[in-house]
Amino acid sequence: MTCIEQIPLHYASESAVAAGQITEITMHSDAHLSKPLLAAMLTQLSANSDQRWLCWVADRPLKPLLSESNHQHGRKILQVVSNTDRDLTEIAIRALERGKSHTVAMLLERPLRDDERLALASAAKAGAAECLVILMQA
Repeated sequence: MTCIEQIPLHYASESAVAAGQITEITMHSDAHLSKPLLAAMLTQLSANSDQRWLCWVADRPLKPLLSESNHQHGRKILQVVSNTDRDLTEIAIRALERGKSHTVAMLLERPLRDDERLALASAAKAGAAECLVILMQA
């Protein structure tokens, strides 16, 4: 369900530097645990002590993922919904650069390209934010 790659500390390539600002997880859309696991992660992130918001960038709204009880207790989540995959990455880059969110969570149905990953990492660094890329596979 989740893919985690450990990079040695002495490895200082450009992709290793980018990896510090971006967390990528892969989930299967048909797995029975994917929806509750995603909801729990986003609820926890939205309850962050940082005064900035969690930003959700996806092709679908977040509300169906969160139960009413999770959604009501002072959660700070900004949702940006777009129907085109290219727009999602551009929106996430702008949100990260502005620094109004402590975390920008982006839902994709395809892996990031290397240029997108570097642009997201650079934007996250500029905005002192983190980027969570959720790859939803069929």
